[in-house]
Amino acid sequence: MRSANAVSPLLRSLSRPHGFEPLRVEGRLPESLRGTLFRAGPGLFERFGTRIAHAFEADGAVTAVRFDGGGAQGASRIVESAGFRAEEQAGRFLYTSSASWLDRMRAARKDVAKTTGNTSTFLWKNRLFALMENGLLQEMSPTTLETLDATGLGVVTGAFSAHPHRVASLRTTFNFGVRYGRKMNIDLYALPDDGEPSKLGTVEAPWQSMVHDFMATERHLILFVGPVRLKLLRAMVGLGDVTQLFEWRPELGARLIVVPLDAIHSPRTFELDPFWLWHFSNAYEEVDGPCVDFCRYPEFSLGEIGEMESTGPLPLLTRVQLDLRSGKARETKLFDVPCDFPQVHPRLHGARHGTVFAQTERNVAGRSILGVTRIDLDRGRSAEWVLPAGHVPSEPVLVPREASQDATFVLDLVFDSKAHHSYVAVLDGEQLEDGPLATVHFDQAIPVTFHGSFAAAG
Repeated sequence: MRSANAVSPLLRSLSRPHGFEPLRVEGRLPESLRGTLFRAGPGLFERFGTRIAHAFEADGAVTAVRFDGGGAQGASRIVESAGFRAEEQAGRFLYTSSASWLDRMRAARKDVAKTTGNTSTFLWKNRLFALMENGLLQEMSPTTLETLDATGLGVVTGAFSAHPHRVASLRTTFNFGVRYGRKMNIDLYALPDDGEPSKLGTVEAPWQSMVHDFMATERHLILFVGPVRLKLLRAMVGLGDVTQLFEWRPELGARLIVVPLDAIHSPRTFELDPFWLWHFSNAYEEVDGPCVDFCRYPEFSLGEIGEMESTGPLPLLTRVQLDLRSGKARETKLFDVPCDFPQVHPRLHGARHGTVFAQTERNVAGRSILGVTRIDLDRGRSAEWVLPAGHVPSEPVLVPREASQDATFVLDLVFDSKAHHSYVAVLDGEQLEDGPLATVHFDQAIPVTFHGSFAAAG
């Protein structure tokens, strides 16, 4: 949601990677807040004297804050994947558009890529993974943030997206991976809380596109294919960076592909007017079919990711209700304030919800007002923590306190552009407008992070 004329401070390399060390705390941390916040994003924007073309191509960094009921320790480390180490040894880029054309062709011929882990963190069976848009799972040590081996968990054949979603009632996390070729295939995966991961099947997409996020309910997986087309020949011969590989094609319209969990090979496709989304909020089942909530952009752009202030159209929280009997889709705007990175209470993932927390942006008298907002969908109300001028929030991460949707701690990694450092704001989800209960400060600026997760202690 950000852009600026100069390079944003959030798009500069991590200046001091380090393991866990004590962090300065202002205010009083809740005694019951015990566990570790993990966040991932691009960590290195320059290597070998060259600046990368786009944040999506950067080697990742994982940042963590460990809460022990009164104090906090923090760490931030570069994802030193096998590809990263090979480049360090070679003294040059070997992958992505920053590499020479010859090195890119060598990597393509060997079918090898770099698992940058630059988009999100994923916790499964006490293991921590850094995920990227289109690669394997890059395992990290949850206790030290040291980089371990990349893995497909024995089932991932090509890619594991950066947006796995757990359905709480099924005690299972679902995800997808895209395979490009003559046709675009989307592989579907299930990772139960107890048991082994499995590949559920494959769905064919209507055209070669970018599939960034999806949604899962108790009965369906919902895939979004937007009106963006991959320039396949350009991608195959290694011409251009990620911003030059996809084009906005509104005449294609948008598609929601609904895949029944009990009939993976019998998906239903709904055609919608053209729009783009980066992030879903949640989905749940109604009598006639699933309802899907997401942040709707009027068009596609890769130009503003990770930057400071918005210039283009902003997303609005939107619901599409799908009728599996009639094949019709009904779209409803849920909230008037632009928002993204929406989150719901973890116990309601895949089930009916009434509250959404999100990063918001309002324009007041020509000035951008950034906030972290609780949106009450049932009552049509909201509460907002308005950040001080020059402070930039990130995706809120929710830590449940009780069963109530609002009874959460809200953890938000914030960049203070005046002091040029980052801190984690600890907020009470029920009293969001009162501001942080406490803030936990790094002594440096943490580069932009996209997504995170929380591992409760014990």
